[in-house]
Amino acid sequence: MDRRMALALMTGAATAPLAFGLARRVLAQAAPGRTLTYGQSGGVTALDPSQGSFATYPAGYEVGYCLYDRLVDFDENLKFVPQLAESWEIAADLKSVRFRLRRNVRFHDGTPFNAQTVKFNIERMMDKTRTVTNRPLWDPLSGVDVVDDYTVVVRTTEPYSAILNSFAHGSGSQVSPAAVEKYGEKAIAQNPVGAGPFQLESFTPGQEVVLRAFEGYWGGKPATDRIVFKYILEAATRVAALRSGAVDLIDSVPVQLIAGLRREPNIEVMTRPGLRPMGLVINLTRPPYDDPRVRKALNHAVPVKALAERVFFGFAKPSDSPLAFDTQGYRKAGTYEYSLDNAKALLKEAGFAPGADGKLQRGGQPLKMSLLASDGLFPGDVSIAEICARSFEQVGIEVSITKIERGSYYDALRQERASLNFDLAIFGFNPSNASGLYHLESLFKANIDDAGRPTVWNIGRYRNARVEDLLRQANANPDPAKQGELLGEVQKIVWDDAPYVWLHVNENATAFRKGLKGVELWPIVFTIPRRARLEA
Repeated sequence: MDRRMALALMTGAATAPLAFGLARRVLAQAAPGRTLTYGQSGGVTALDPSQGSFATYPAGYEVGYCLYDRLVDFDENLKFVPQLAESWEIAADLKSVRFRLRRNVRFHDGTPFNAQTVKFNIERMMDKTRTVTNRPLWDPLSGVDVVDDYTVVVRTTEPYSAILNSFAHGSGSQVSPAAVEKYGEKAIAQNPVGAGPFQLESFTPGQEVVLRAFEGYWGGKPATDRIVFKYILEAATRVAALRSGAVDLIDSVPVQLIAGLRREPNIEVMTRPGLRPMGLVINLTRPPYDDPRVRKALNHAVPVKALAERVFFGFAKPSDSPLAFDTQGYRKAGTYEYSLDNAKALLKEAGFAPGADGKLQRGGQPLKMSLLASDGLFPGDVSIAEICARSFEQVGIEVSITKIERGSYYDALRQERASLNFDLAIFGFNPSNASGLYHLESLFKANIDDAGRPTVWNIGRYRNARVEDLLRQANANPDPAKQGELLGEVQKIVWDDAPYVWLHVNENATAFRKGLKGVELWPIVFTIPRRARLEA
């Protein structure tokens, strides 16, 4: 890589970047109960798992994991552990799973948890009008059989190897059926009733959620009396609040502040590689970006290694696969060497040549690019867009950047084909059930109708028959090694097809005051205070 060129591209763009198998996990014992205040980077607006899976990301999930229990939980390394199901058996043909349920569990409103409440919740999630972007998790299911009060069998239409991932996902949270009936399908999102260790005390959508310990929790009363989730948009304000003691815990710590915070006596910083690869999704419906030579040229034009080092201070690593390094099923797929010469050669092969002004053109038409960027949704998003734009300009492409505020960005991406107003857009998919299969299906399985809104997150309208077949085979294969081989082939094909400009995988960073114990930072972005306790 031409490092001098890479560093030149950085100049002026990024100097201020971005910002178990225990059957019963006891939450925490001892310690006097107190209030934990968490300054979140997102505002929570809804808390029903069937309505967009808590709507805001990751803030809604983080509250949801304290309010609700699921049949299957993750430990902090994303291994499956029992929660409301004490055990399970997956059929050899991968077309059913039998759950044996925990007894003596009640929801916050006193409703008993049993096989009928599980059936209610699963059938609710099987409704295809709900939580559209999580459909790959629930569409494979065909029905639920109640065997007895504490045994259910869940059936699928086809072999479904990732079924436990669905039940460990936030959208698998168990909601009180009586509460849904009381409040109605719309108002339950502001009056959530689960069976988790904390119950709702107050909720001001978009500003604050207050939870208090649930005395009747099956796992024992939590050590923390209350958790206050406060929305604090600006990273600098969150850090100031942590330093002053106004909050005990914050997420999304700007990486340039980590070293300084680690020197402060009252603060601890936790970092962990994430599972969300960042990239620029390419709109494959617009020429010339339907040409793989052009897409590969774009990949050669961006100095991803320098970007990871200089913009993220080493708290990021260049991607070498459509999946992040620690995702289930990850395989290295390749690299695109940073080379402007390679990029120019591929563009020449695609018919582009410099005009009198040095800009590339073909048939008298300049090569232009509309680049869409979120503003504050992803770490360093604006800086990334500016660096990539400058990189593309280095090979003669005219680039215009459109910034979209974070609250509207996902809607801007999930448009009908005719309404897509970008050639490339910054995007990162977080596989919040840890499954590489789920990740690949969500982004690269063909849409039902490319003219409509994406079925899930295939924003660029990627379509490859071999990928479809391999994903089907992987879903039906119970052998993890064989499934890994199949997913590895998918990753290689998609990488070589280049429907994205592949960029990097960030580390997640959370900070908290010393004396706070038991905070978990999951690779899937979430900071989880469910088992936290204040000891000082």
